[in-house]
Amino acid sequence: MESDVYTSIRTLLTHPGITVHEISAMDGLSLRQVRYRISKINKLLSEKKAKQISIRQDNDILVDENTRSVLQKMLQDAKENERFYFNKEERLVYMFLLLFLNESYVSLNHFMDQLNCSRSTVLMDLKALQNQLEKDDIRVEYNRMQGYLLSGSEINIRRIMMRTIIYNRYSGVYDTLIDEYHLPLYEYSRLVIQEMAANNHIQFVEDRLYEFIYIFTFLQERIRNGRSAAEGIEKLPNIDIMSSTKEYRFTLALLKNYPQTDQMKPAEIKYVSSWVLGISYGDVTEPTQDRDYISDLVEKIMTRFELLSGAHYSNQEAIFTQLYAHFRPAYYRLLFHLPIFNPLTQSVRNEYQDLYDLVDETMRPFSTLFGETIPEDEIAYLTMHFAGIYGGKKATGIEQKNALVICSNGVGSSAILYNELKTMFPSLNFLPPIEAAQYAEVNVHVDIIFASRYAQIDEDKIPIVRVNPVMTAEEQYQIIRSVHQQLDINEPGRPNTVAVINIIRKYADIENTEGLEAELSEYFLHLDEPLQKEIHQLHLVDLLQPSLIRLNVEASDWKEAVVKSYEPLLANECITQNYVDATLKALETSRGYIVITKHVALAHTKPEDGALKTSMGFCTLKRGIAFGNKDNDPVKYIFSLSATDNQTHLLAMAELLNVLNDPEFFTMADKAESPQEILDFIRAKQKQHGTQN
Repeated sequence: MESDVYTSIRTLLTHPGITVHEISAMDGLSLRQVRYRISKINKLLSEKKAKQISIRQDNDILVDENTRSVLQKMLQDAKENERFYFNKEERLVYMFLLLFLNESYVSLNHFMDQLNCSRSTVLMDLKALQNQLEKDDIRVEYNRMQGYLLSGSEINIRRIMMRTIIYNRYSGVYDTLIDEYHLPLYEYSRLVIQEMAANNHIQFVEDRLYEFIYIFTFLQERIRNGRSAAEGIEKLPNIDIMSSTKEYRFTLALLKNYPQTDQMKPAEIKYVSSWVLGISYGDVTEPTQDRDYISDLVEKIMTRFELLSGAHYSNQEAIFTQLYAHFRPAYYRLLFHLPIFNPLTQSVRNEYQDLYDLVDETMRPFSTLFGETIPEDEIAYLTMHFAGIYGGKKATGIEQKNALVICSNGVGSSAILYNELKTMFPSLNFLPPIEAAQYAEVNVHVDIIFASRYAQIDEDKIPIVRVNPVMTAEEQYQIIRSVHQQLDINEPGRPNTVAVINIIRKYADIENTEGLEAELSEYFLHLDEPLQKEIHQLHLVDLLQPSLIRLNVEASDWKEAVVKSYEPLLANECITQNYVDATLKALETSRGYIVITKHVALAHTKPEDGALKTSMGFCTLKRGIAFGNKDNDPVKYIFSLSATDNQTHLLAMAELLNVLNDPEFFTMADKAESPQEILDFIRAKQKQHGTQN
């Protein structure tokens, strides 16, 4: 059996109810490739006189129960009777894991025998593998007498192994290695892990369980072979508090089911626990020893985000609980340098680029805790949480019905999807979001289910609407129409996008049908909203007018500096005096936090304290003034923000961060003789980055 066919059969069997789009996302294939693989599987089924796999119009894949049994038998026969012939990508994964599992050198002949490849092919593959690993400071050492060996940081080597499993669903490669090294079989580990997880009240997302089984299997073998990272792990801060967690207790119970693990060093047990913590839901109500420390970090993240974004929220407790749920696992991933794959990163950046930039800047100071820059995938997950906080979309009015959101891609996806759907359908009663594995426990009547593309559920009676965790305006428009059809509710008089395009096509040539359809969908989505409620994203130059800029201002202390930075906003009726007073009152107890970077302060307070217009002032001080921030004092530049809502100014704030990251701005500001020079620099900067219309 070909390796690609084996992999696709395994995917179909381990993910009941999967769609063509889901296989495409999980296995990195085009939709055409997925359909081609299924056609190859159907040829094999035809030979077995079994019912073929069918693909519905909505791209759901239907596999008959008898067919499922035939596929399982085919996999078992393939394991026993066939040798896989891997493609190049699979060979590189196999070679790396072969080196990872061996405690000593691996000879060239061993590679040739195991892969059934020629000497020249193996040498070329080894060269390609070396080039890949060098990017992560890992080397493939060569000894003429002994062969090849992985060399480098043990933590790094382990991270590459984990990343390999997460990014590549080559179960045929993994199972072949498990067989060759007589390691615990996948199904055995699955049963043991599920039992131990249930005993310790730990819930694995299906995809994370798949990853964890292979990672745990290969990791414990490497540790058993004497490859230790204990010395580096023991230097990590605050790891003793892990012992109080249920994830640590789960790890201890799990290890007892595997041979030769009783002598594992405490630091290595914590390392395995860190992976469990890194994929677990953070519950702030659990009285663990790490709760206070991580809660403090979450509060600092919230404070810095509000400062940089100029946004203020009244539901602080709910936001804190939501962010804690994500940041606790993220903290352990970052602390132990564990990899993560966020399939939605590019979608998040496309839909929420300004917000992504603000979150990225928010997290920048926290990088020092972990000794490296926080990865894009982690920033994207945090962005999804903050995106979920924003409202403002008016949805269609439908009668009160219960809706359930099922998302098996983790806490981040469910947070943004749940909040997005609530704003689209405010009249629906949304139950708390759950994962697919928890569906059987739902004992409340449900009228409609919103399921992410990655969720598998078996439900015939309740309408299911498939949704992406991050939706474009066009997708939202289609979802709204679908919900009205599923619930048999009359849809408001919204035009049909396709019908409008067909009318236009009768009388004009359309150069970009896809772009036109997307823009019409955006327009129709908000067609019934009052014009005054439309949100217009303002650029920095829209907020920062010449009359709001003052240069070389004299001030004796921080209070006078803030007051003078607000004077242009007062004079131009952008704020009231109460806005100034509220800011000063808040700064009396703590003012160092408004110093957002070296020598720069950003002053603002809540909209309800007296913000009349969305605007921004800027002043340069003749002499630097201490604000109480030892890392960034003295302050020489003050931006003063007035925001009437939490959304309109976000684009401008992202552009401001871009300006502040350019050292030339401060050189120019020190020499500037007129406000116009400040604005000209910012316009040029925005034009350079393509952010200004």
